[in-house]
Amino acid sequence: MHIIFGGAFNGKRAFVEKQLAGQNVQWINAEEEIPAILPNIEVLAVTGFENIQENQLNKWFSQLKQWDEEKEIYVVATEIGRGIVPMEASMRKLRDDVGRFYQQLFAVAESVTRIWYGIPQTIKGR
Repeated sequence: MHIIFGGAFNGKRAFVEKQLAGQNVQWINAEEEIPAILPNIEVLAVTGFENIQENQLNKWFSQLKQWDEEKEIYVVATEIGRGIVPMEASMRKLRDDVGRFYQQLFAVAESVTRIWYGIPQTIKGR
């Protein structure tokens, strides 16, 4: 599993698209139901975790680990918060839940790359 993370609109998706050019990729939005994998797909690219509640994040973590045994997985993770604590309790919980989910993903990932304004920085692997 490969994690590409950074702030919103920092070039994460463009980076992944360039890395995966010429491969059969299925893009998956995690805000929707967990889909069936299409035939002849080589790589799964999953995005959209930054707005999902804890119970769904747990389901996604299990699903990503299962897929990782069969396919190459790229997770595009949008960083939310950058250390800023939201005033609203529900937003604090979301930030904390997503942060814990990202920690789990980063721990099992083969590689982690941070994209900051289009510039990639390898944090783990490769």
